Amino acid sequence: MKVLMLNGSPHKEGCTYTALMEVAGELNREGIETEILHVGGKSVHGCMGCGAAPSLAGVYTKMIW
Repeated sequence: MKVLMLNGSPHKEGCTYTALMEVAGELNREGIETEILHVGGKSVHGCMGCGAAPSLAGVYTKMIW
């Protein structure tokens, strides 16, 4: 299992990042892989309802970033 944690703070390595690192450490100790994705400096838009998500599983980062 892998947990994706989103850091929405404009400060890439601020307090939110520190809290996410604490959570990641605990998850890693339990054998759960983690990734922190910083989105605080990006324009993130909501779902447009196009229905494409199921066919794009695993390639979302290539589309967004």
